[in-house]
Amino acid sequence: MSDYFKKKFWKHINRRSLNNWYKRNFSSPSPEFVKHQVIKKYNLQKSLWIETGTYYGDTTKILSDIAEKVISIELDKRLYDLAIKKFENSKKVNVINGESQNLLEDILKNESYKNLCLFLDAHTCLDHITNKLISKNETLETPIIIELNIIENYIKKFNNVNILIDDIRLFDGKTKNYPHINEIVDWARKNNSSWFIEHDIFIINYKAN
Repeated sequence: MSDYFKKKFWKHINRRSLNNWYKRNFSSPSPEFVKHQVIKKYNLQKSLWIETGTYYGDTTKILSDIAEKVISIELDKRLYDLAIKKFENSKKVNVINGESQNLLEDILKNESYKNLCLFLDAHTCLDHITNKLISKNETLETPIIIELNIIENYIKKFNNVNILIDDIRLFDGKTKNYPHINEIVDWARKNNSSWFIEHDIFIINYKAN
């Protein structure tokens, strides 16, 4: 479908998601098409996008339309295999199977882009069909803090960095094994970054001095 028709008939295309959102009194989480607009809004020109949690590749596809290069990390082998097939003809997308906290450092160390964007969405370690644990770490519902600590070691390598953390509503200090949002805020302040929230996405913006 062309961009023209997508813009002209977006209400009709997304009517089911809009209706469900209305029934939930527009509470979080926002529909995927809304989050995708946030992602587009905070894209940096000629940037590398790193995504943690490929899932079915819908967000990966959006990233491939706006990024110079996309690296998507997926722990679930079944979802990884689906993504490999989905993006087999894409020259922009590289899907990697494994845990983001084990792969992220090598990616940041070896990539030479000056602008970096990250969509951190790996907030569960369960198989999406069997509901069984995939990760070996039973207490690690989200590797966000580990990921941020890795990013901190390399953030000054880049001119501009936008970090988007999805499902920030879960960082309430009550959800099992999730850090409190204050830890994310403290990280942003420590790294001289501005921060704000749009549609359940916590956004950190870093600019080199």
